[in-house]
Amino acid sequence: MSDYLFSSERRLEGELACALSSIYELTPPVIEEFHGTWGSLAVSEGHYRGFKPFETERYLAVVIGGPVLYFRDNDFLVGEEPCNEGARAVFERWIVSGAIRWDEDLSGPFTIILVDKQERVVRCVTDLMSFIPVYVWQSSSSYCLGTHVDALAAVTGEQSNLDWVSVTDFLLNDIVTYPFTVYERIRQCAASSEIILNAGRPREVKPYWQPVEDNYFEALDDAAAVLSDGLSGYVERVTKKMERVAQFVSGGEDSRALAGMIPKVITRDAFIFLDGMNREGQIARKIAEIYGARFHVGYRAPTHYLDILPEAARLVGLGSQYTHAHTIGFNREFDLADYSAVFGGFFSDTLLKCVHVRLFKGYGKLPFLPQIKRSGYQPPGARFGKFSDFLTLASEVRKRQWSRLEEVRKLRPNTAEEWFHLYPSSMHNDMPNLHANRRLFASYEPYMCKEAVKVGAAVPTAWKLNRRLFNRATRVFLKPAKWALHADGRLPYFSWWQNIPIHFTVWFVRALAGLIRRPDGNEGPWNDWNRLFSDPSWREAAEQNASRASIEPLLKHDASVTYLLTEAPLKNTQRANLMQLMHWLAHCTDTPQLPDRASTGGQAGQGET
Repeated sequence: MSDYLFSSERRLEGELACALSSIYELTPPVIEEFHGTWGSLAVSEGHYRGFKPFETERYLAVVIGGPVLYFRDNDFLVGEEPCNEGARAVFERWIVSGAIRWDEDLSGPFTIILVDKQERVVRCVTDLMSFIPVYVWQSSSSYCLGTHVDALAAVTGEQSNLDWVSVTDFLLNDIVTYPFTVYERIRQCAASSEIILNAGRPREVKPYWQPVEDNYFEALDDAAAVLSDGLSGYVERVTKKMERVAQFVSGGEDSRALAGMIPKVITRDAFIFLDGMNREGQIARKIAEIYGARFHVGYRAPTHYLDILPEAARLVGLGSQYTHAHTIGFNREFDLADYSAVFGGFFSDTLLKCVHVRLFKGYGKLPFLPQIKRSGYQPPGARFGKFSDFLTLASEVRKRQWSRLEEVRKLRPNTAEEWFHLYPSSMHNDMPNLHANRRLFASYEPYMCKEAVKVGAAVPTAWKLNRRLFNRATRVFLKPAKWALHADGRLPYFSWWQNIPIHFTVWFVRALAGLIRRPDGNEGPWNDWNRLFSDPSWREAAEQNASRASIEPLLKHDASVTYLLTEAPLKNTQRANLMQLMHWLAHCTDTPQLPDRASTGGQAGQGET
């Protein structure tokens, strides 16, 4: 299933379904409602077969996402008619047998809600990293749970009750610091936990796993072997009964490793979305040919990331960056929902290659040099840039970040600065990519499998830098494309030290070519932000949204929203975040109460860890 909303108080028929429908700009999925003396539950139909709600006289179980089951086969993923075989299997292993091991029996993104209708108690289980976040609203006598923050705000009357510190956090950092949300009385639930809720009582949180610093591997090769088997085992379990799947392909190494994991007996379609055919696309086409996949390319309009704003912003919710919903529009053009599985290469850099470890100054200009960790990095305020000079509540955001960093430090004293951005995964700004995709088609991300999470949490930073862990774990999958260049000029099959002369040569030739002649255009996979921001339609949207909504109390020096959206020295993501906020405010049915200019916002306390 895609999403749910639960209320411990019984609601009118259609009320919860209406809130879930509202997150879709176009045709919403079928939504099923359940009601009783225990409350009300609405569930929207998803793209993963086998996980329709399972109900007995006493219990109602709902599985969100498409977890891969490891205590039995996953043959139910293929078939003509929807079924609840997967949900029933989880229920029986959990409640009937009492044998469930959440960190081993299910793999990948998921969350589960179990309603005990007799006792009027709800149990919610989140996955290892909260890849699918769950949000909670609680009063002294009732509570509500949901997997979409805006839908939950709608049914709890919180749409006009924004937490302006969190809003500022989102504008500056692309995320909202855990456990807060953009709504004052709604919080994120803890990752890797079973959460027990009972009306009138504090919620009980029972962690079943935590990403502590405990390297149980004797050598790097041992960790790489477990990771390699885990990645291929995840893909094998998903595809066992499938005849046709899709995957996203690029000029990088994650997608070509993935291509090597997918069985060759399956018909495979490889997709990439670009501004226009370029170096990235040419390499992606070559990779598809090498691995025997049919290559498809979709082209973005120059204003694509403005055009998708209304649909994408609804789908991911306020506080999540809409610009990571890359597949919107293309999902319909290429009928991605028709595939039994659509594989992506997301989260590999995050978990396995230390993307959130700060490297020595200058590495970005000399990427062929070895990766060396830079000391002294502290996340609070690091991404603010000059935007904080315009915002009144930036200092309050920094306080929350420091508080969260100290919580993470209790779990990971040596790598807190990296894992501040990782745990829970809502702290990682790219996560709306998954949140959008799983609502549009049957998205599977092998680099989010349980082995990837556990190995990534266990091994030291030195093993992950310079792609050492990734390279040893995926060499067997990279071998067919041994001599195919990465878009950045490396040969991914080879180790970091073998790549130094190769990478330097390609880097030098490209740099020299750039001096001799002007680059023809965007050679990468993503859009050209400068081209978008200079387009007249961007200024028009900025002026329209600024005229319909106001955030003046958040701004210093009477800064103009239009100026911030078009001319101010903001980072690209911050400008897009501000446009998303202004669009939301301009179209919100309940006008939020703005803070006084003298207000300092909410407390910096934490809550669940």
